[in-house]
Amino acid sequence: MVEVYLCKLPHPLQQKELNFLLQGVSQGKKEKVTKLYHLSDKYRTTLGELLVRFLYEEKHPSQPMCTFTQNAYGKPYIKENPASYFNISHSGDWVACAFHDCEVGIDIEEVKEKNEEVAKIAFTSEEYKRIMKEDKEYFYELWACKESYVKAVGKGFAISPDTISIKRNDEGVTFFCEKEEHEIQDFFCQIYDLDGYKLAVCVERARKEEFLPPVVVSFAEILSFLT
Repeated sequence: MVEVYLCKLPHPLQQKELNFLLQGVSQGKKEKVTKLYHLSDKYRTTLGELLVRFLYEEKHPSQPMCTFTQNAYGKPYIKENPASYFNISHSGDWVACAFHDCEVGIDIEEVKEKNEEVAKIAFTSEEYKRIMKEDKEYFYELWACKESYVKAVGKGFAISPDTISIKRNDEGVTFFCEKEEHEIQDFFCQIYDLDGYKLAVCVERARKEEFLPPVVVSFAEILSFLT
């Protein structure tokens, strides 16, 4: 099954609380967080790893500690259990995470105004034309789908997003390779509508019925996990 989890940032954000949270993440993550300027970015980045650690320990209580590694493109894996695939995303007030037994990618986007410059370079000409006609939610829906796909494949934006087009139907979302002119068979994407956000989860070798509804993990649960 495709498991999707969400955790909402606390308010107000506090540096003292962040310092406590940082005790539970890897040294590499601590170093990354120190380079970020905004406290909200520091929280989201820290909470992303903590959410994975919390969920992994629930799933594997006999092996609670996990070490993160990554592929050549930066996609993270769990060193002790590389077959436990996961992916993280965050935007605005939310941190999102997905688990699956095959490759998985997730992206959450806070719906703001349409970014026309991004639309010009990240979408096919046909997608761009429709984006300009549709509301802003459509822009973020397509963008979340594309980002979830390149994250699932594990190459990030080494895959140019304008070479992949989105095909949506009643079942969900599939992808079409514009360069090679063929449908991409191995990956399927599901879209979730949140209040003010678009969430997309793309997985390898999965069907619509395998996607579970998102589960919210409270920030209090993460704090309890660290104590």
